[in-house]
Amino acid sequence: MTGYNNDKAHVSQPGKLFEHWCDDADCKAWGSFGYKTKYGQLWFCHAHKQQGEDALTGRR
Repeated sequence: MTGYNNDKAHVSQPGKLFEHWCDDADCKAWGSFGYKTKYGQLWFCHAHKQQGEDALTGRR
Protein backbone atom coordinates (compact mmCIF):
# COMPACT_ATOMS: atom_id res chain seq x y z
CA MET A 1 0.00 0.00 0.00
CA THR A 2 2.85 2.40 -0.54
CA GLY A 3 0.77 4.15 -3.21
CA TYR A 4 -1.63 5.44 -0.56
CA ASN A 5 0.29 7.98 1.47
CA ASN A 6 -1.64 10.97 2.73
CA ASP A 7 0.99 13.67 2.99
CA LYS A 8 -1.69 16.32 2.47
CA ALA A 9 -3.55 15.59 5.73
CA HIS A 10 -3.50 18.18 8.46
CA VAL A 11 -3.41 17.21 12.11
CA SER A 12 -6.62 18.11 13.87
CA GLN A 13 -6.33 20.70 16.62
CA PRO A 14 -8.98 21.73 19.15
CA GLY A 15 -11.26 24.40 17.75
CA LYS A 16 -10.02 23.92 14.19
CA LEU A 17 -11.66 22.25 11.21
CA PHE A 18 -10.07 18.94 10.19
CA GLU A 19 -9.29 19.16 6.49
CA HIS A 20 -8.92 16.04 4.38
CA TRP A 21 -8.14 16.30 0.70
CA CYS A 22 -8.35 13.60 -1.95
CA ASP A 23 -5.47 11.11 -1.64
CA ASP A 24 -5.04 10.81 -5.40
CA ALA A 25 -1.58 12.14 -6.29
CA ASP A 26 -2.73 14.81 -8.77
CA CYS A 27 -6.08 15.78 -7.23
CA LYS A 28 -6.72 18.88 -5.14
CA ALA A 29 -10.43 18.25 -4.44
CA TRP A 30 -12.08 17.79 -1.06
CA GLY A 31 -11.96 14.15 0.12
CA SER A 32 -15.61 13.50 0.93
CA PHE A 33 -15.37 9.71 1.01
CA GLY A 34 -13.35 8.21 3.86
CA TYR A 35 -12.04 4.64 3.96
CA LYS A 36 -10.50 3.05 7.02
CA THR A 37 -7.89 0.44 6.10
CA LYS A 38 -5.28 -1.41 8.10
CA TYR A 39 -2.78 1.16 6.78
CA GLY A 40 -4.76 4.16 8.03
CA GLN A 41 -7.53 6.48 6.91
CA LEU A 42 -7.82 7.33 3.21
CA TRP A 43 -9.93 10.12 1.72
CA PHE A 44 -11.08 10.43 -1.89
CA CYS A 45 -13.23 12.82 -3.87
CA HIS A 46 -16.18 11.63 -5.96
CA ALA A 47 -14.03 11.29 -9.09
CA HIS A 48 -11.54 8.97 -7.32
CA LYS A 49 -13.97 7.11 -5.05
CA GLN A 50 -13.22 3.81 -6.82
CA GLN A 51 -9.63 3.94 -5.54
CA GLY A 52 -10.99 3.85 -1.99
CA GLU A 53 -13.28 0.93 -2.85
CA ASP A 54 -10.28 -0.90 -4.33
CA ALA A 55 -8.22 -0.24 -1.20
CA LEU A 56 -10.96 -1.75 0.98
CA THR A 57 -11.09 -4.93 -1.09
CA GLY A 58 -7.29 -5.21 -1.29
CA ARG A 59 -7.10 -4.72 -5.05
CA ARG A 60 -4.60 -1.84 -4.66
